[in-house]
Amino acid sequence: MNIFKQKEACEIFVNCLRFYQDRGDMKILAWVLMPNHFHLIIKVGDRSNISTLIGGIKRYSSRLLGKLLRQNNAKAILMKIKEAALLESGKGASIWKPRFDSLVIVSESILKQKIEYIHYNPVLKGFVEYPHQWYYSSATAYDNRPGIDLVTDAKWECLGYGA
Repeated sequence: MNIFKQKEACEIFVNCLRFYQDRGDMKILAWVLMPNHFHLIIKVGDRSNISTLIGGIKRYSSRLLGKLLRQNNAKAILMKIKEAALLESGKGASIWKPRFDSLVIVSESILKQKIEYIHYNPVLKGFVEYPHQWYYSSATAYDNRPGIDLVTDAKWECLGYGA
């Protein structure tokens, strides 16, 4: 479902990323928020692991997104969420699918390939002509353009690269 067509929903998700980033759970190397999903390339902090971190992001954002949908009286979306959750996991309702795909990036060439895939996702979907035009993305950080206020390690310093 295209929950992230609303600016408020996008801001909730970005604030969740910012919370875990500020807490030291991760460094963000690349990201994009699409209308119905997200992609992240992160370096997980020493005190965290990928499953706990993504689970936390999903739980935290789900709570706030559900509250937003209820405030906006988005009954149709809430009903679809409830129906989808019952089919997938037997739970009452869930914004996110219960699983996520995780890939350990083992080389610079794969890292570059995945960053390009993430940044071109909105272009391939026909939303924008160039990656830096998609507001909810780290493409602006890689292109040295003004964008959303979310720290992105575009020089890969957390991996030992950069200045």
